[in-house]
Amino acid sequence: MHTPDRYPSEPLAQPTELLPIVQPPPRPRMGGRGPAIIGIALLAASLLIFLGVLVALKIVPNPFGADAPPIPVATATPSGPPRTARFAQPGDCVANQGTEKDPELVLTECSPGALEVLARFDATSDTGECAAVKDYRYHYFFDSELEGLDFVLCMGERP
Repeated sequence: MHTPDRYPSEPLAQPTELLPIVQPPPRPRMGGRGPAIIGIALLAASLLIFLGVLVALKIVPNPFGADAPPIPVATATPSGPPRTARFAQPGDCVANQGTEKDPELVLTECSPGALEVLARFDATSDTGECAAVKDYRYHYFFDSELEGLDFVLCMGERP
């Protein structure tokens, strides 16, 4: 009987050689505040250049030049009373500066022959309200999309 060799003369498998993995070296990175400072400086410089171009083209007045406009000073001037019929109250007088089809009533001085507001009805455009007003002869109404802004003026001629 033949006994197998414990150690065969030929190897069963060839050992493989492990090669190291070669990677490219990492890129150098800028870290810290450097990139942020550079970015802010570039933005500020480009804004100054843009403003300089606008001043050179006289689109924007030069804030440091002699041709800079003075700062306006607001002065309060008393304004007169509202001049439209929207603010007319009983006892006020009005005049029509428009036409009969498109009246434009404005407040005026009360003089003989002027139209005097005898009554005012708010939140309505029904001219029938004037029927009960003594000495009523003319009416004016304002009809708005908002009901609360409607009004009717009942008027008569001032003696």
